[in-house]
Amino acid sequence: MNRATYVTKSKLIPVFLACIAAGIAWRMMAPKKAKSPRPPIAVTVLEVTTAPIVTKLESIGTAVSNESADIISNVTQTIASIHFDDCQTVKKGDVLVQLNVDRKNAEKKQIEANLQEQQRELRRQELLKAKKLAQGKDYDTQYSAWLKAKASLEAIEAEIKESTIVAPFDGVLGFRRVSVGSLLTAGTVITTIDDISRLKIDFTIPEKYSQLIHSGMMIKATCIAVPDKIFSGQILSILPRISSISRSISVRGTIDNPNAILKPGMMLKISLQLKERIGIKIPEKSIITIGDQYFVYILTDKNKVKRQEVSVGEHYKGYVEITKGITPGLKVIVEGAGLVSEGMTVNVVTKRK
Repeated sequence: MNRATYVTKSKLIPVFLACIAAGIAWRMMAPKKAKSPRPPIAVTVLEVTTAPIVTKLESIGTAVSNESADIISNVTQTIASIHFDDCQTVKKGDVLVQLNVDRKNAEKKQIEANLQEQQRELRRQELLKAKKLAQGKDYDTQYSAWLKAKASLEAIEAEIKESTIVAPFDGVLGFRRVSVGSLLTAGTVITTIDDISRLKIDFTIPEKYSQLIHSGMMIKATCIAVPDKIFSGQILSILPRISSISRSISVRGTIDNPNAILKPGMMLKISLQLKERIGIKIPEKSIITIGDQYFVYILTDKNKVKRQEVSVGEHYKGYVEITKGITPGLKVIVEGAGLVSEGMTVNVVTKRK
C-alpha cells in the first residue's frame, strides 16, 4: 500500500463516524409514535340474586347393634345340652343351653312334700283355732313354717328356671364358647347375641351446629361395602355435653337395616340437611382471598371495577354463601376476577345466570 492510499482512508474514518453520530441524534430527536391502548380485559359477570340455601352436614359414624348382650349363666352346673349353632338367628325365649337339673329336681320333690305337710298342719291349726281348742301362737308358728316351705319351693323353681338359658330378645348369635358336659360357672360367656334388624349410628358434628339439630331429624347413611345403596333413619338422641378437645357434639342415630346388610362396627358416611333458608351464594372463583379477608369485584357504571369486602358462610360444591357485603342486583365478576383491579374498565363478554 502506497502512502497516498493510506492518507485517503484515514480521512474517510472521521466522516463515517460523523454520519453515525448524526443518525443517532436524528433518531433521538424524532417524535415518538404513540403506543396502541391496551384492550379492556374480557370478563363474565353474575347478577346477585337470593335463592334457597340448604346446609348439608356430613360426618363419619360407626354402626352399633340395636341391642347387644353376652349370654351367661347365673348358676354353676354342668351343661346337659346345647340347642344352637354358631351365628344362628333366634327368637326371644328360644332355649339355647340346658344345664343339668337332676339334683335340683330331686330337691324340689322333697320341698314339695314338706310344703304339703306344712299346709295340712296349717289347716288343722285353723280348725282348732276356729273351735278355740288351740292357742293363737300355735297357729302363727305353723303359718310361718308354711310360708318358709313355700319360699323354699319358689327358690328351687327359680334355680331350675335359671338352668334353662334362653335368648333375651330376637337376634343373631355369635360363636359358641362352651361344650356339652363341661362345668359352666356363673358369669361364663356362652355366646353373644345382637339385634341388627335396626342399627344405631354414633357420630359427631361441629358445635356450631348443635342448636340446629334435634331428635327425630332425618339422616341418610352410605358405606363402602354397599356404595350404591342409601340407608334412611333419624336422630335418636344428642349428648348434652360438647367435647372440650374436638369441640364437637356426639349424636346417636338409628337406621333401618333390611336383610341385615350392615354389620355392627362398620364405618358409615352420615349426611343430614338442616332447615332451608333464603340467602346469597356465588361461584367460588369470584372470591379473592387476601390474608383472612375475602373480596369480590363488582361492576359499577360504564363497566368500572370496584373491590368489595364480603363475609362468607357455608361452602358448597363450586359455590360459597355470602352473609355480608353484597346485595341482590349487584353484578359480580366471575371469569377474570383474578385479572382485574380497582378502577379498571372491563369488557363484559357474557353474563352468567
